[in-house]
Amino acid sequence: MCFIGGDGASGSWILWRMLRQVIHRGLKASFYWLGLFVSRHPVFFLTVPAVLTIIFGSTVLSRFKPETDLEVLVAPTHSLAKIERSLANSLFPIDQSKHKLYSDLHTPGRYGRLILLAKSGGNILELADQVLQVHKQVLDLRVNYKGFNYTFAHLCVLSHRDKRCLLDDIITIFEDIRLAVLSNNTFHKVPVSYPNTTLKDGRVSFIGHQLGGVSFSANSRDQQVKFARAVQITYYLRNHGPVVQDAIAERWENEFCTLVSRLSMAEAPHAPDQLHIQSLTSFSLWRDFHQTGVLAKGEVLVSLVLVLLAATISSSMRDCLRGKPFLGLLGVLTICIANVTAAGIFFISDGKFNSTLLGIPFFAMGELKQGLCD
Repeated sequence: MCFIGGDGASGSWILWRMLRQVIHRGLKASFYWLGLFVSRHPVFFLTVPAVLTIIFGSTVLSRFKPETDLEVLVAPTHSLAKIERSLANSLFPIDQSKHKLYSDLHTPGRYGRLILLAKSGGNILELADQVLQVHKQVLDLRVNYKGFNYTFAHLCVLSHRDKRCLLDDIITIFEDIRLAVLSNNTFHKVPVSYPNTTLKDGRVSFIGHQLGGVSFSANSRDQQVKFARAVQITYYLRNHGPVVQDAIAERWENEFCTLVSRLSMAEAPHAPDQLHIQSLTSFSLWRDFHQTGVLAKGEVLVSLVLVLLAATISSSMRDCLRGKPFLGLLGVLTICIANVTAAGIFFISDGKFNSTLLGIPFFAMGELKQGLCD
């Protein structure tokens, strides 16, 4: 005690060294008795882990579920963004505010978005007939669920006024333009102002998010549209119904993407020859996020080979008697078995897969490599 009082730093270092020696001796003794216990019961420790790995590994295949809610990955359950979005959904539901407000304050649920761009710098207003043909194919799109065919009319968000499907007002404008062209007039006969325009029924509609690449007529007071490069049409689906309805809506989104992909090919039948077509749905971001798992297959295999090589080299020596390369390979195999078992336990406890989990096994293997090097 007098020594510690004379030199506090040396005393603290001596105490730390003593504590480390005690811990080291305790761990050494514990692992000695653990190894002795394992060596006396080899059958148990060979069969039970293997059986558990098979059981939990089979649950990986039977109970595998991907995480479909990206907000779970980027925001905690008590996130203010989730609370604000829930408040926005309750105060500004899509079926009531869609014609009055266009805001990204909250997500619109399930939807399919169609983006049509005129080729070669053309005017989309002159291609009203082709735009409406694509629109009709979307409305006629059918999905089969348990023997029944469903179209957009069965799944759409309904208007409170007439209980009809809510559609973007730009469709009404293109229908007026087509009627004007069929009457041997030009699309200029249909006045289209931007970003607010007046429809035939007298309603003023905001179309700032539905027309793109807009230029205006010269000396125009109310900003009459002379030219537009692109149009965006959104098809909103009901998402506050039962689980079955959400499953049907998900299938409709998949078929919608398939239709747009087919129409984007010039050689496809009924494909518009003067339009570039792109699609966007509520699960587009989720699909791209989970696609990283598929794209990472090659990198994962290469990383596994490098880990095996590093484990082998780390446990090899010039002396053939002291070198234990197979011990390194066995260590990697043990980590792989442990990961499969952990994955099974994870899915049994209702866990859901996301591609960010792919890196976890390599952290464990990195710790193994560090242990072998030590």
